[in-house]
Amino acid sequence: MRGFDELRYIRPTLVIFVFLVTVFLMLMPYHVFQNEAINYTQKIYSGIFETSVENLGSALSLGYFQWNAMYNAVLSKDEVFIEEMLQEIQNEFPAVKSARLISRPSEIPVKDVCRVSALEQELYLYFNVYDSHMENEISDAVVIASIDKNFLLSEMNLDGRITFSPGGSKSFAYGLRTEIKGYDLTRWMILHSVAAGIIGVLFMMEVLALGLSRYYEMSGLQEIMYLWEMEDSHTAFHSRNVAKIAECLGKSLGLRRKKITELVNGAKLHDIGKMGISANILRKHGPLDEIEKEVIRNHPQHGKEVLQHFKYLERFVPYAYLHHEREDGSGYPQGLKGDEIPLEAKILAVADVFEALTADRPYRTAYSFAQAVDMMTEMPLDQDIVSKLKSILPELENELCGRNPRKCGIIGSQT
Repeated sequence: MRGFDELRYIRPTLVIFVFLVTVFLMLMPYHVFQNEAINYTQKIYSGIFETSVENLGSALSLGYFQWNAMYNAVLSKDEVFIEEMLQEIQNEFPAVKSARLISRPSEIPVKDVCRVSALEQELYLYFNVYDSHMENEISDAVVIASIDKNFLLSEMNLDGRITFSPGGSKSFAYGLRTEIKGYDLTRWMILHSVAAGIIGVLFMMEVLALGLSRYYEMSGLQEIMYLWEMEDSHTAFHSRNVAKIAECLGKSLGLRRKKITELVNGAKLHDIGKMGISANILRKHGPLDEIEKEVIRNHPQHGKEVLQHFKYLERFVPYAYLHHEREDGSGYPQGLKGDEIPLEAKILAVADVFEALTADRPYRTAYSFAQAVDMMTEMPLDQDIVSKLKSILPELENELCGRNPRKCGIIGSQT
């Protein structure tokens, strides 16, 4: 990852800040997660707890209180047998703390097989006593069993998370009050957050490194191009002026801002292929011979090869490679014509020709803006774009470097 290499160029405070922010953001949901876990436990396990109590009641009723022997013992007041059975219940069912026969409370109806009741945060089961066929029942007495709530919780493996307490903050099954603990995820959350913080820092560095590399690839080449052009007074500001003309044309043609920005940056790199050409050829006073012409005609290909070395700059290849194509197919390097030429290349061709005509050259003096446009109407350029150029001449008179002394500062790079 390129981000590892870039770490040494970044101030430690920035790295620490990004790390801490990422850790903080990862820890923020912890409290919410705990509350959701507690609410889930309260809702789901309340139902399971109630089912456990109901199953216990059903088992006791079927096993002991729908039975002729118990029915007859209660009728005959056989206290020894009754006590033996109730003791057996406590031995066989650990969830039952105690069981005894009592007179029927008024709130316990005769027809209920079993009734659950919570009294002062204690849980009780009331059983009616029937014969084996449930045709007869004891009308004046019931069996009351005190339930060990904590044992039922331990059977559900929840005794470590749920605690019954009269002043508990959470309501549980049958109105019992409890305190419910969330999951102990502190260590996991800290480890997870630290790991996320490290990943966040590396991701930031990778994005930053990619962004900086793209910026410096483009801006670096543009600055090299600018410095190279400044070596010759006749070509000083050429690429930047072409970029300014292309920008004004793009706005006049209604192009979107993103496309105009691309057009400007492409224009600043359009002649990068000339950097390998001898200054003797570029600054020659007089006509070029055939070999020199061929060298010049190869600069679009050289520019294409340079830009293709940088993946991010490949989108600017048409600007460097096709800006000498012409509408009638007389241009180079491919001899494209009409709609075969991309719009950005057409715009750049107009901007390049206009800038060249209005600048001094070793073999001639500069033409005026009006003269240059008149000449261009006779050239195989896109005449719709030439017409747009004519309409923005007043703006260009104040904008182009080298034309008006007050406007000869460096035109700011656009990225």
